[in-house]
Amino acid sequence: MTLGYTVPLGTGGKLRAGVFQVGTGGAGCERIGRWANSASEPCISFALVAAVPLGDRLRFLRSGTAVILELHLPTDRAGVVLRCRIEASSQDLSQELWWLRRHAHRTVNHRSSTWAIAGMVLLLAACGWIVGGAEGARRAVSSGLPRSDSLVISQGAMYRWFGAHPLRPGEMPGLFHLLADVCSRARLPRLPDLYYLPTPGSMNAYALGGPEGSAIVLTEGLLRAMTLGEIGGILAHEVAHISNNDAWAMNWAAALHSAIERTSSTGLALLCTQAAPADQPFSALLKAAPALGRLLGLALSRFRELDADATALELTEDSHGLVAALDKLERHHTGAPVARAAAREDNPMRFLRSHPATAERVGTLLSLAY
Repeated sequence: MTLGYTVPLGTGGKLRAGVFQVGTGGAGCERIGRWANSASEPCISFALVAAVPLGDRLRFLRSGTAVILELHLPTDRAGVVLRCRIEASSQDLSQELWWLRRHAHRTVNHRSSTWAIAGMVLLLAACGWIVGGAEGARRAVSSGLPRSDSLVISQGAMYRWFGAHPLRPGEMPGLFHLLADVCSRARLPRLPDLYYLPTPGSMNAYALGGPEGSAIVLTEGLLRAMTLGEIGGILAHEVAHISNNDAWAMNWAAALHSAIERTSSTGLALLCTQAAPADQPFSALLKAAPALGRLLGLALSRFRELDADATALELTEDSHGLVAALDKLERHHTGAPVARAAAREDNPMRFLRSHPATAERVGTLLSLAY
């Protein structure tokens, strides 16, 4: 008997369609099911078999270039277990693990970003409640909402704000070809405008705006010192910020922090007029609120930077360009190469940074690269 169905296959929630066959197995096997989508996909089979010793319930086997994982699960029948066998080539298995690492990394970053914003909102609400109870909390949170005004990016505004000049496709066709390819992969509705800052001694890049309207600013020093592949990695990182709408997220964090500062100052002034001993814990919270809000905002910035790196890797499928660019930036800003790459930094000073340490960024990229 053959049944059409869809099963999850070790890819962090992705579903693949296939055919499930149920029939009579060989010796010691009452029923067997087998799933395969194509010859190139990992294959899963199920069978009821005789019970095996406890130490053999999880086994890894090799058969030529194939890797086999066998898992024996208990059933309600004495002496019978359900054997689940996953068979895949070494390349297929490493691809699945690579996809799972990236999915888990981005999921953690998104969840951490959500908690950072939620923490700022809760802190603001607490300050507002001290000032005016439930109504004070509502007003405080309302004052922390970001403005809906969209950023108008024009050549005149870019020159006034930064002294930046527009770049034309005829001036650097290779650069614009890279940008168009990355934006196509990111599915941006329109290409960001490119600008350059005439600062030969500076190496930096900035992204402004969101998916509906954006600009990327590159310094002259960066354009001169980096190869086209390294600039491509930088462009992918900035496009990732635009695609992820990070400017809006950071504007929201800035609005929340400003509201926390205003509300905490109002609350402290109010408590000073009362001078009641019972208000001391509230006073301590109000005094600490601006610093706590700032730390949460810095944490949000670090999460968005790591997520932009991971997104850039997906947009280019090449970690070498971005890693090489980060190394050059580190040498330029500190005079030293990137320290030994680590997937996580242990220095407590990381909490005071808006960007993760370059070593942490490189270590994370290498761990996610296929």
